Amino acid sequence: MNKLYLDFLNLNEQESVIEKFHETIIDTNRSYDFFTDWSKIKKHINKFKIELNIFNSLIWSKEFEKDLKKILKDYPQVIPVIPLLLAIREKNLKIIKDLDSTNFSIVNYDFNARTLSDKEIEDLVEFFNKTGLKKFFLEMGAKSIQDYAIGVEVGLDTHARKNRSGRAMEILLKPIIENISNKLGYKPLFQKKFGYLEDKYKIRVNPSIKNRKADFILIKNNKIINIEVNFFSGTGSKPQEIVDSYIERQNELKENGFEFIWITDGEGWKGQKNQIHKGFDKIDYLLNIHFVRLGLLEEIICRI
Repeated sequence: MNKLYLDFLNLNEQESVIEKFHETIIDTNRSYDFFTDWSKIKKHINKFKIELNIFNSLIWSKEFEKDLKKILKDYPQVIPVIPLLLAIREKNLKIIKDLDSTNFSIVNYDFNARTLSDKEIEDLVEFFNKTGLKKFFLEMGAKSIQDYAIGVEVGLDTHARKNRSGRAMEILLKPIIENISNKLGYKPLFQKKFGYLEDKYKIRVNPSIKNRKADFILIKNNKIINIEVNFFSGTGSKPQEIVDSYIERQNELKENGFEFIWITDGEGWKGQKNQIHKGFDKIDYLLNIHFVRLGLLEEIICRI
């Protein structure tokens, strides 16, 4: 372990640093904007505002199939909205028809806006019947398809939370890293491949890392620092795999003359002292959010 930790944290031994690391682990990296991206949902809904309102005419329709056929014929721009009603993003669907039959077939549905043939209109009427959309319009009590679509979009947006969880650490640390970079005269880059350094700054990059993407790259003259950040919630990856991957990354960067800093946090590290011990033994600079806020990240970059 770098003696810098002991001096900065006013501790006497490596075990005390590791103990401090574990004592200050945070349980979540979620901020208020983690849960739902309302601006994205609004954009999606506004894109089909007219088409969704056209579908409102089908609610409790007494001649549902006749009205649906007329809509599909007269307003083909509504076609791309149909998958959204089933919480689907795809515009081309393959569905097994006659599943109970030994001679089942696969039907292709194209939901791109276009003029439909009579056969295609009949196929979509069947689609509404068999997927339950007809039942939804006639029996589920919806008053506004636009309001329903907003709910669907909120549900679909939950799938994006996994990406936002990964990005949350970047969002949390970006202003801190920008501030340190400006203070110490570094140029910060975000989510760039190392090959960008060669293309933009004529800095030699080994082929082994050229296509690797970095969370943060700091540049000052020909001095390069890669900062990687992650949050270990305890699900998905295994601690040993995480630590080993960052040890390997540091080794590859050192071969290119680059420095490496790893910032990690999350309740997944609780009870993983052996792996964190290994990280401190093998990685020059390992921090959590608390250490960053104390000023240790700035001190490390300053000394580098």
